[in-house]
Amino acid sequence: MMIKGMAEDDCADNGIPLPNVTSKILLLVIEYCKKHVVESKEEDLKKWDAEFMKKMEQSILFDVMMAANYLNIQSLLDLTFSNCR
Repeated sequence: MMIKGMAEDDCADNGIPLPNVTSKILLLVIEYCKKHVVESKEEDLKKWDAEFMKKMEQSILFDVMMAANYLNIQSLLDLTFSNCR
């Protein structure tokens, strides 16, 4: 079940389990999602994405990739995958 579905079905009263997603990683995912909801200019998003990835260590990048996969955030998954070294 997707998180959106859990929230809509009132299944999230006691929290939504996110196995293997630490609070640090979740904060990065939320930061990414907020930016992509607010910003509409493609060019500005590309610049922001580049800076977002530049400041991320490889081990963190992998964890963000796994979280994006688990949370089904395809754009973040694509971004992290394209930045793996």
